[in-house]
Amino acid sequence: MAQDSIPELAAKELVDNALDASGECKFGLDDQGRLYVQDFGNGLDGTDADIGDLFSVKRPLSSSKLLRLPTRGALGNGLRVVAGAVLASDGELIVKTRGRALRLRPRDSDGGTDVEHIEPWNGTGTRVEVLLGDSLPINNGALKWAKRAMRLTGGKTYKGKPSPYWYDADSFYELTQAAGTRAVRKLVEAFAGCSGAKASRMAAQFSGSSCESLTRDEAESLLDEMRDNSHEVQPKHLGAVGPMAFPDAGYARDVGTFEAEAARGCTDGTIPYVLEAWATNADEPRIEFNVNRTPITAEIGMSRCMKHKGDYGVMGCGLSSEHGHTALPIKVGRGREFSIVMNVITPYMPITTDGKAPDLSVIQDSIQGVAEKAIHRAKRRQPGNGREVSQIAVIREAIPAAIDKASGQGQYRYSLRQLFYAVRPEVLSALGIEPNYGYFGKVVTDHEAETGGDLPGMYRDDRGTLYHPHTSEQIPLGTRSVEAYKRPEWTFNKVVYCEKEGFFPILIDAHWPERHDCALLTSKGFASRAARDVLDLLGDGNEPVKFFCIHDADGPGTVIYQSLQEGTKARPGRRVEIINLGLDPAEALEMGLPVEPVEKKARAVPVADYIEPKWREWLQEHRVELNAMDTPTFLAWLDAKMEPYAGKLIPPQTVLAERLAVDVRGLIRQRLVDEAIRAARVDEQTEATIASLQRQIERVETRLLRAVEKDLAAEPVHHWSASVNDLARTLAAIRRRKPNG
Repeated sequence: MAQDSIPELAAKELVDNALDASGECKFGLDDQGRLYVQDFGNGLDGTDADIGDLFSVKRPLSSSKLLRLPTRGALGNGLRVVAGAVLASDGELIVKTRGRALRLRPRDSDGGTDVEHIEPWNGTGTRVEVLLGDSLPINNGALKWAKRAMRLTGGKTYKGKPSPYWYDADSFYELTQAAGTRAVRKLVEAFAGCSGAKASRMAAQFSGSSCESLTRDEAESLLDEMRDNSHEVQPKHLGAVGPMAFPDAGYARDVGTFEAEAARGCTDGTIPYVLEAWATNADEPRIEFNVNRTPITAEIGMSRCMKHKGDYGVMGCGLSSEHGHTALPIKVGRGREFSIVMNVITPYMPITTDGKAPDLSVIQDSIQGVAEKAIHRAKRRQPGNGREVSQIAVIREAIPAAIDKASGQGQYRYSLRQLFYAVRPEVLSALGIEPNYGYFGKVVTDHEAETGGDLPGMYRDDRGTLYHPHTSEQIPLGTRSVEAYKRPEWTFNKVVYCEKEGFFPILIDAHWPERHDCALLTSKGFASRAARDVLDLLGDGNEPVKFFCIHDADGPGTVIYQSLQEGTKARPGRRVEIINLGLDPAEALEMGLPVEPVEKKARAVPVADYIEPKWREWLQEHRVELNAMDTPTFLAWLDAKMEPYAGKLIPPQTVLAERLAVDVRGLIRQRLVDEAIRAARVDEQTEATIASLQRQIERVETRLLRAVEKDLAAEPVHHWSASVNDLARTLAAIRRRKPNG
């Protein structure tokens, strides 16, 4: 890499780390020319010295980074690169996190880093500020790669664990050696499908052994057994950025796998990938390539072929034609030129022999096909002549600009209704009609289904609730809550979806969820996107869980179950089986429940496909609600439905043992802390110290209001309590004077 590219690389690496930490960040150049990158996560763990070690040139590659995942920062080199750039240019590095600001000085002598505590810091997350020396100036051009990384933050991401199929014998052996003294079982349970009792069984032959003690043959044998106990992850589950990263572009996507051959063992790796391409008109051919949502730093180029003027040739990163030429041909046709952005999401990307560039030859057939599809779709997006403009076309054409307006150019999230009001003037101007919000929502849903992803940054209002047994948590179901959702460990092994939220208080008061270790889920009628996403999240986890649905004995009720299992335009079908518990028409009549007539309409009542013809006809005129049951009848009915699936949740022996150890340690620690507090007369000493500081406290009180006003004027996002807390920290740091004597 050229020296003048180092500032671009440092900025990109810091942005990648920030996006890993919290999914979003802000960055730029401050008034002093410093590059700053700030995330909104929980801050950096550890002491000042620990943070210095993170930003050290000598920092070793951690074994966690050898766990292959389709995420940014797969090599774990980012902070080391930044420290190296600061060291090489005699620059400056400041890290602000968890209440303090630190100045870091990387050392040339041994690769370590000195740390100096500068001042308190009241910001959130972590902020890194970098000023490189005169030899490596940072300017707005140095933010090019960082801006590209930010464009690729949307869409779906992989939430699971690494798969044993993603390793060949050599790379898995390398992982075991990097894991050092870690117990073999601990490494095994880090993989998808290998937790709990499975992990104990697979690691039993290595009981008491460390990972680094395994031979190559033992590591390969363990890898084979882990594969036998797990399933391959389908490539489509790796996620995708989606078309709205570049909303004006032609978009195409492909999924597949490639083999990673073992050099010394017999077990090869099967590596899944998702490849995306966005094509737009350009003045000249241009290509940008990204791996796991971040730009590659290796050179890759695209230009017109000399012999075949209707083709582009893509060069670099191991690409070649089937005839051995040093360029991969892309059919584009004569005439207009295109710019192509490509992104591959994969848990592992091999590198070329020079050790720097990704070896894209393993997916070059997909690159060729996806690029050509994206260009073809970019051509189709060009405006035609004399065609009638439809409301759908106007809405879809207006969506990208409306997203920018509703989100403040991507700074904030926005709702579907805000998007509607941003699109509304375009419909009025083009067609002279008032758009309907319900119709608009359907157009957006169809658009998302066709493009393969949700609109970036849009949230949908909460609709429905998820109730956790034993914790009594009630989580409102909406875009934001589902994005942040994390299943409590070993708390429930069943989930019942009910179309009526009104049954929740009945079931909760009767402690029904706790008796059955069953979570309750509703979205008031048809399952919302958020409810479907929660079901998939729970189904993708490593703990066993069964899913059930109860509904009215009417046409819409049967469709509620069918669409929950099979999916809709907005969401594909569930990846888990959902068991239909009814209420079915036949059992409703057998129970003697009141039957209601169905209001006559021009259209037939929709009925699910699984309903027999005679009941399909019956449901055109009749219905029975779950609410027709009184509470004792409803509880008895639901208990009987769950009887074939009865059984309390009992975690594996290893989980029970770990919990026992944690509880014993916690109780002993609490007892020792309580005894130490009593012995040290902490309350007594606290009051004595407060008394000795009374004069200083009173002086601070006289300027407290002005200090808070000044702080909030400088940092309006802060709460007043942060300013008071800073002053309290200063006072608390003053040592109590001991009396002479």
